[in-house]
Amino acid sequence: MITYLPLILLAGLSAFVATPILGALARRVDFVDYPKPHKIHVKPIPLMGGLAIYISLLVVVLLVDVGPARVEMIGVGVGATLLAIVGLLDDRRGLSPWVRLAAEVVAGVIVAAVGIRVDLFPWPVLNLLITLFWIVGITNALNLMDNMDGLAAGVSAVAGLFFLILSSSTGQGLVAALAAAVAGASLGFLYYNINPAMVFMGDAGSLLLGFTLAVVGIKYTPTELPLGSTWMVPIVVLGLPIFDTTLVTYARWRARRPLFRGGGDHTSHRLARLGLGATRAVLTLYIVSVALGGLAILMTRSTPRVADMLFGGLLVVGLVGVLLLERARPLPPANPPLVVITTPRDAPLLIGAAKRLSADLTVVLSQGFPAEGLADLLVSLALDPQAMRAWIERAHPVLDLAGVGEWEKSLKVAGRVLFDGKDSAGAGAVLARVETASLVAVAAEADPGEAVRALLATMGGRVVSLGEARVAEADLADLFDDMLSGHRRKDSTR
Repeated sequence: MITYLPLILLAGLSAFVATPILGALARRVDFVDYPKPHKIHVKPIPLMGGLAIYISLLVVVLLVDVGPARVEMIGVGVGATLLAIVGLLDDRRGLSPWVRLAAEVVAGVIVAAVGIRVDLFPWPVLNLLITLFWIVGITNALNLMDNMDGLAAGVSAVAGLFFLILSSSTGQGLVAALAAAVAGASLGFLYYNINPAMVFMGDAGSLLLGFTLAVVGIKYTPTELPLGSTWMVPIVVLGLPIFDTTLVTYARWRARRPLFRGGGDHTSHRLARLGLGATRAVLTLYIVSVALGGLAILMTRSTPRVADMLFGGLLVVGLVGVLLLERARPLPPANPPLVVITTPRDAPLLIGAAKRLSADLTVVLSQGFPAEGLADLLVSLALDPQAMRAWIERAHPVLDLAGVGEWEKSLKVAGRVLFDGKDSAGAGAVLARVETASLVAVAAEADPGEAVRALLATMGGRVVSLGEARVAEADLADLFDDMLSGHRRKDSTR
C-alpha cells in the first residue's frame, strides 16, 4: 500500500487545490445550486465539485503506468469522461433519469469492450448483463447517497482505501491505482464538502465516483486467493450504498412513490430523525463503511465456507436493517409546500409554526383582512424581514390587497399571499395551491369558500384544523412535522 501513497497524495492535493478554484468559477458563471422548495440548503452553493474530482482522477489516469492494462485504463477514462459530462449537463440543465441511465449503460459497454467484465459464468451474454447491472447499480447507488454534506465523498474515500488495501498486496496495479485515485480525490474534496458544505459534487461527481468504484469492484480478482473467499468482497465493501438503495427502493415501493423522485427517506435521513442529527448520522455511516471494509478483509483471510457464512450473516443483518429502518420516520420533505388559510387573529400563530418547517408557504387571507395588519404579515414572510420593513415604509406606507402581486415581485418572500376563494378568480388560484400542498392548515373561523372547502374534504390527512383552544407555536409546528413525516397522533388541534 505504501507504493500507492503518492497517488493518494497526488489525487488529494489536486482535488484540494481545484475545488475552491472551480467553486469560485461556478459562482462567477452562475453554476450554482439555488435554494428551492425541495432543497435543504438556504444559500446558493457552487456545483462544480464534480469537475474537481474528475480532474483529480484524470491526473492519476494520465500519470500512472499500469503496463499491459493501459487499454483498460483508457476505457475507464472514456467511460468516466462520458458520465462526468452527462452529470455536468444534469447539474446545469436537468436531464431525464432515462438519459442518465442510457449514459451509464454506454459507459458500461465501453469498459466491457476493453475487457473489464464479470467472468463468473460460461455464457458471455449473461456475464455482460451482470456487468452492466453492477455498473449501473453501483453508479446510481453512489448518486443516491449524495444526500447529506460529506456523505458520498466520505463513503467513497473509505471504499477506495479498502479496495487499495485489498488489491495492493495481490499485485493488481490497475485496481490499486484507481482505488488510490478515488480515495485521494474524495478526501481532497471532502474538506470543502463536510457539513456545512462550501461546494457540492453534484451528479457529475457522484456518477463519476460510483462508476469508478464499480469498475474497481469488477477488476478486483486476486488469483492467488480462492474465488469462494473473494467473489463477495466488492459487494461487502460497497455494502452501504447497496443497502441504502435497497431501503429507498423498498420504502418508495411500499409508499407507491416514484423511485426517481427524491425525498427524506434515505438511511442517513432516518438515522438523523431517530435522534442522531445530520452530522452524527454521517459519522455513523462512515463507521459502518469502515466495519464493512474490515469484514471484507476478514473474508479474504478465511476459508470459502467461513466467508460464505459471514456473507450470509451480513445479508440477514442487512435485510433486518431494511425492515426496521423502513418503519422509522423519514424526514419530511425539505421545504414542503404548505398552505395556511387564516383569519387576522390566527395569522401570526399559523404562519410562525409553518415557517419553522418550510420556506414555501401560501397564505390565504380573507377579503376583510385589515390593511394595518398587512405590513406585519409581509414582514413575517420575508426572507429578509428588515429589508421588507424598510421597503414598505419607504414605498407603500398604506397597503391593501390589490398590491400583493407587486410585493412578491419587489422582495422575495417565503411564500405567497392570495385572496380567499369566494370569487371565481380567487378560487382558481387558491385551489391550484391547495391541490399541490403537502399540508393545509385552516384557522378555526376561516372561510375559504365552497370550492376550496370541497377540495379540503377530499384531502384527509393533509389537512389540520386549528380549534378554538389556543396552542403554542412550537407545539403546532410539532404537529405539522408529525403529519408531514407520516406520523399521526391525537392532538387537541385536530
